[in-house]
Amino acid sequence: MTEVLHLIGGQDVQGDGAAIPVLNPTTEAEIGTLIEAGPTLVDGAVTAARSAFEEGGWSQAPIADRRAVLRAVARAIRDASAGLVDLQVAEGGMTKSACAAQVAAAAGWFDYFADFLTTVGQEAYTQIEGATTLVERVPIGVCALFSPWNVPVGLTAIKLAPALAAGNSVVVKPSEETPIVTRRLIEIVAAEGLPAGVVNLVNGRGHVTGAALAEHAGVDMISFTGGAAGGRAVGEAAARRHIPCIMELGGKSATIICADADLDKAVPGAAMAVYGNNGQACLAGARIIIEEDIADRFLRRFQDVAAGLTVGDPAQDNTACGPMISAKHRDHVLGFYDSEDTVLFGGAMDGPGFFVAPGAVRVTDSVSRIWREEVFGPIAAIATFRGESEAIVLANDSAYGLAGYLWTQDFGRAHRITKALRTGTVIVNSTFLRELNAPFGGFKASGQGREGGMASWLNVTQARTTVFNHG
Repeated sequence: MTEVLHLIGGQDVQGDGAAIPVLNPTTEAEIGTLIEAGPTLVDGAVTAARSAFEEGGWSQAPIADRRAVLRAVARAIRDASAGLVDLQVAEGGMTKSACAAQVAAAAGWFDYFADFLTTVGQEAYTQIEGATTLVERVPIGVCALFSPWNVPVGLTAIKLAPALAAGNSVVVKPSEETPIVTRRLIEIVAAEGLPAGVVNLVNGRGHVTGAALAEHAGVDMISFTGGAAGGRAVGEAAARRHIPCIMELGGKSATIICADADLDKAVPGAAMAVYGNNGQACLAGARIIIEEDIADRFLRRFQDVAAGLTVGDPAQDNTACGPMISAKHRDHVLGFYDSEDTVLFGGAMDGPGFFVAPGAVRVTDSVSRIWREEVFGPIAAIATFRGESEAIVLANDSAYGLAGYLWTQDFGRAHRITKALRTGTVIVNSTFLRELNAPFGGFKASGQGREGGMASWLNVTQARTTVFNHG
């Protein structure tokens, strides 16, 4: 049994709050205990981060030194990848292949921002006679980084790597559902030459640990990935103190299947978009919108693909879908089958484990709950369309706007539809692909701000203008 400790100022610290069991969602066995961090411990973590930042050992370190540390972290993550994968499978229930890809991506982000530092420079202006104006990006200070349980290693790294590259100090607050693997990641990062206090970790529930961190006066910026309710609370706390807050809050993304789509690719692609990561993905293509001419043919093949997915122990190599993260979340997902819509397939499975069989529901009305709400589980909401304009209306008929998927062999049509979609990222003829240089984030209720490439750099730095009068 693992007791999850907090990391504050370079020291392991026991929690001072409630005890929270950490469960393996595949077996329902307790595999660890987290003692929550209350406001006092959170204050200690922010204070340690502030002291480390002001001392300058990292915030003023030469770029070459920061690059070397980021490279070392990337290597260390790769060296420890097997253990990180096993921990994430055990406490998160994601498949081994999904976890391996996410751990590899985490190492990739540290390499990416090590390379990014070679592009950092200053802007110089000479419009004022007898003066030179320099504009540079400087670290913002103490960053509070909130990461979710569905991609704990990868989505912690995408926040942590740019924050450290810029010279900031950080306090990481992961989900209490997956604290063990995130704690291991932070140990790996902190061991690669960072001064004590630059990287800190506190863990616990959102309304306790998360609230104390978001509201702390010593925090200079917040990056939050998680649910809408948590994002609203964090955003309000940031707004009260006028600090920047980057939020990625989820989605209800559409997959549009045109009549000319290559179904040999579109059918498994659409299935992966909604069932990948056990359906527990913010960018899931959870609304499948099919052109009427091919709807019956597509759905027959789609159901065959879903039926062929192996649901079970995520530690087994042939498993395609593991369990939901918790019994509470399993019951939430199954609640979407209780509606007047037509259930095509899928639903409850026998235990042990918090499993839900991949499913689909034919939606008869756009006010349907499964059409409007984020399930965060392996259920597809199915609708049909006639013509491009109706497809666009249906795809945009959402409070969210994070991602979108389009399958067509007509690139003229692809350009017309993608330009009309109100979503942050659109993928044409593929499951999700991520370009590290490109910004990722959403429109509408999917959040505010972007992460990745230059967008991440701007999140964790601020502009400083210096004017030299030499006339």
